[in-house]
Amino acid sequence: MRLSRCAMQQWLALVAACACGTLYGQTQKASINGTVTDASRAVVPGARVVVTPGNIVATTNQSGEFSVTGLAAGTYAVSVTSTGFAPLTESVTLTAGQATTLSAMLQVGSANEQVIVTAQAGPEQTMTQAVNEEITSANILNVMPETEILSLPNANVADAAGRLPNVTVQRDEGEAVYVQVRGLDPRLTNTTIDGVTIPSPETSVRQVLLATIPADMVSSIALNKTLSANQDADGIGGSLDLITKMAGEAPTFTGISTLGYSPIMNGRYMGLAGFTLGQRFGASKRFGAIASASYDYNGRGYNDIEPGPDLNPNNYTSSTPYFDDITLREYRTQRLRWGGTMGADYKFNDHNSLASHFILSDFKDWGDKWTYTINTLGKPGFKYSIRHPDFMIGSLSLDGNHTFTNKWITWGTAVSRARELDAGGNPGLDFTPTSALKSWASANCNFVGGLNGDPYRPQWSGPCMTPNTDQTLNIYNLANYAPNQYNTSTGSGSQLNLQEWGAMGFNYHLGGYSATLEFGGEFRNAHKGQNAYTPTYDYCPQYPSVQSTESGVPGEYPGDPGANCTTPSPGLTGEMFASGFADPKYYDGTYHMGQMTDHYKVDNYFATNPNVFPLDINATQSSSDSANFDLIERISAGYLMNTIQFSRLRLQTGLRMEWTHEYAAGFLVNASAGPNGDGIDNNGNWIGSSPTTNIQSYWDPLPSVQARFAITSSTAIRAVYARGISRPNQYDLVPYASPTGNTPVVADIGSPTELPTHANNYDLLVEHQLKPFGLIEVGYYYKQLTNPIVASNVPCTGSCTIFATEDGLTSGALATQNINGSSAYVSGFELSWQQRFSNLPGGFSRLGMMANYSYNASQINGLPDRDDSPALVGTARNAYNIEPGYELNRFSVNMGITYNGPNIYAYQYYSTDSGLAECGNPNPNPTASAPLNGPINGPCGDNYFYPHTQIDAQMSGRLWRGLRLQVDGLDLNNEVFGFYNGSPQYMTQREYYKPTYSASLRWTSGAER
Repeated sequence: MRLSRCAMQQWLALVAACACGTLYGQTQKASINGTVTDASRAVVPGARVVVTPGNIVATTNQSGEFSVTGLAAGTYAVSVTSTGFAPLTESVTLTAGQATTLSAMLQVGSANEQVIVTAQAGPEQTMTQAVNEEITSANILNVMPETEILSLPNANVADAAGRLPNVTVQRDEGEAVYVQVRGLDPRLTNTTIDGVTIPSPETSVRQVLLATIPADMVSSIALNKTLSANQDADGIGGSLDLITKMAGEAPTFTGISTLGYSPIMNGRYMGLAGFTLGQRFGASKRFGAIASASYDYNGRGYNDIEPGPDLNPNNYTSSTPYFDDITLREYRTQRLRWGGTMGADYKFNDHNSLASHFILSDFKDWGDKWTYTINTLGKPGFKYSIRHPDFMIGSLSLDGNHTFTNKWITWGTAVSRARELDAGGNPGLDFTPTSALKSWASANCNFVGGLNGDPYRPQWSGPCMTPNTDQTLNIYNLANYAPNQYNTSTGSGSQLNLQEWGAMGFNYHLGGYSATLEFGGEFRNAHKGQNAYTPTYDYCPQYPSVQSTESGVPGEYPGDPGANCTTPSPGLTGEMFASGFADPKYYDGTYHMGQMTDHYKVDNYFATNPNVFPLDINATQSSSDSANFDLIERISAGYLMNTIQFSRLRLQTGLRMEWTHEYAAGFLVNASAGPNGDGIDNNGNWIGSSPTTNIQSYWDPLPSVQARFAITSSTAIRAVYARGISRPNQYDLVPYASPTGNTPVVADIGSPTELPTHANNYDLLVEHQLKPFGLIEVGYYYKQLTNPIVASNVPCTGSCTIFATEDGLTSGALATQNINGSSAYVSGFELSWQQRFSNLPGGFSRLGMMANYSYNASQINGLPDRDDSPALVGTARNAYNIEPGYELNRFSVNMGITYNGPNIYAYQYYSTDSGLAECGNPNPNPTASAPLNGPINGPCGDNYFYPHTQIDAQMSGRLWRGLRLQVDGLDLNNEVFGFYNGSPQYMTQREYYKPTYSASLRWTSGAER
């Protein structure tokens, strides 16, 4: 069903007219506006405010403010409660047509329920505030306050969010990069900053690269696991909101300076510096301003092995691991993050305020990679690459809140931008072995099994694993390799979002019960694209004197001259680009890492000898044009929502309407176009790229119902239904075909007919407040998905066949494409517990615990060329976090133990009757008991993340007033990261990072007891 933009605008106008008509009769009402603070005048967010008669419920916001409108003249009792504080009730008399201001100051509770009050919120206060926000929220909500974020060594906000209940993470180079909520792919989780949807800095995906944002730049992380009608609906997994800092009642100053060290790769270093400064100004403190900045350098490194598992050609049903090859990889990274936030707000009076939020964060994910490859009875290889991607996320928003005697209005406008520099790829140079080395290795490198029976450390023949005494046959000697192809990268990808929203609401009475009717609309325009150029240059050896004719193919060694090699060039070897860097303890000595190159030597030689590396026009244009695109996405939304508070039951119902329009423009590449079949005409011009466009429009009605029933004052049960949407990655909608350079998967292709995923989401949750203060929650959820989007290998057809022909494949070529399955579901059980034990005797009173556990199950149907229904990508069956803490006087200790179970990263298995072979050694005589690609849990099965258990810790002690010494340990157990096919023994990657140790000095104003 489709709805034009005009029809949508008419629908929104009708909703507004009806609501305004209703409001017309609500004149001569009164309102209460108030602020809740503690005895130190610090605001108390998440406090519950009940106005009787009418049993009208409100919750204080981040500034400790609340508002109740639409009240008749008369006398009311206003009760304020917040965990850890004694209840407070005050009487208020209202006059028709006027607003009354109330300032409520809460006092600490009984001796065993006291909150330690400081000018800056401590762990008890922030846990109390988080619990209050969770139990008073209309949604099922998890909140991580700043003190918890900073209590463990979280490098970025993804690391911190990964400690929330039922949140697992995808990792890269030792840090979390994406979050997976409730076992769902990262694309199904929406990310906002202060409620504003932010774009992804990566051009090919929709999910936000959270590694871009330092953990210390936000004041809290809020994860909404259910959807209300007044929220963006693209949060099937959840909606992660990063809340920036705002000025509080007390002046704020914090500063930190950190130095750290990791023993890997002869020692790597890290450092961090940051500050926050803010306060409120004026006699009545109506204006508040705050600013923070962070600078983080993290010099990491890791040892990585990537074997290629396959069916054993001697026995295709054998479960003994067999590997075709192994690549030994050395990564040396330099991660630099810097950024800042600013917040300002002005209260014109108790009824009208403006606020502005700004954040800018830059992440330079730079690094070198060196790779040696050993093939079973095949030629070895060496290549290096150096990447300089520079990611940035920025957002600026302005919003207003206006309260009248019988209604309220909120509005906002925001602009946000994300970009990636050097977006086109990883510059580098790959090398070809000499004929002598290739011949020797092809005859002598045999897979021999695991080291001392260890399946995770596969070995090949001895002389292939260590340097050969004959240096001309030494796989790890750069003198035995000549350059082949040289790649560079320029250009960028970016996305610009413009967002506008507005809402109006009013309180009314239904019989003897209070209710709130709210309606509003939103418009979001996203402009995303990439304009990058990735030149490929072919090395020309001495021509034709050293040209080899192995297998009758001219130019196979030491480079393929091709049509561009027309002038003689000097014979080069990797030795002239060698660096002095070495890693003698690579992978704990199990493997040998050979000589490594210096990228800058290669760059200098290329700059001074351009004729040695002529441009490969075909390869350059094929990879560049297929990656460049331009897309505009417009989303218009309107909603109507009603909330009724009965004596114990709060019932919220809503309907959201969203209209989506997508326009995508890109290039379709035909690398064999033209008279010579090389994409070039007779005048030397590239003609292999053709512009192409794609347009989609659709609209979605998205209802929601949320109920919370208070069994007792401490225990409640929630039941929720909400319908959500997840749109395809924008780049998917471009009909592109891009070569991978691999076999049998020769290309990545677009999916212009791809449909959005929809989900019916069902939740049931029991929550119970603990004494003295804490919360335990037990819940079950079920998500029914239609048109789930998954990456799958599909038969190579159409324009993809061009790349198959170039790779010499006449049949069996595959392409990776994001496709729609027919249906899917995910369900699970969640348990979370957070508590401070201040009621225990003596030193035990300073204990605290944060713990959560989740169990998830999922299934997807309708994958091509499969007769099974595997689990969804990202579904970890088991996950947990255990975070004990202890604080006593000057000292505190916190520990974090995080476990993410194995989960599918990519589908790549095929059933017997499909006739597609993903394996390099497919079974030549497939049967039902011995399929073409072996069993689904075999070496050609789906690709999985290994289970991951990581232990982190932090200790700190107060030296003087607000000055603390802090010591952190990250990845203390040196946990492995990697992937495997089918079963853990068929590994495709295993890498280690070693622990990182750091020491910090942190100053917090007003923190002394």
